[in-house]
Amino acid sequence: MELGEIKFSYNWNNKLENKAFTTIRIHNPNKYVLGRVYKICLDEKIKGLAILQNKRILNIDQLNDFICYLDTGYNTTEAKKIFQRMYKNINLQNALFDFCLLVYQTPTRREAIELQARLEL
Repeated sequence: MELGEIKFSYNWNNKLENKAFTTIRIHNPNKYVLGRVYKICLDEKIKGLAILQNKRILNIDQLNDFICYLDTGYNTTEAKKIFQRMYKNINLQNALFDFCLLVYQTPTRREAIELQARLEL
């Protein structure tokens, strides 16, 4: 099983505390693959393992208040400003985004111990 990694520098809308959460990232079909398991990190601390359950590919004009409030806690206008700061060197009007739905996995006790041992190496 190939394990990916998704890093967060900020826990927008406190979403990483939920069983399922979204993230909006610049489109990358090689990185964001349905069914892949990802190590979720916040400021270099591991929050858990999550599977990419579903994904939508959107352009900037398809972002709306519904999506933006859930993902960032801000309306569309403010969220677009955040994305502009995050992706300074990208023309967002021409960019595609991956709107990803991730669901934390609940490991068995044995899997949790094995994972912890691998991560400590």
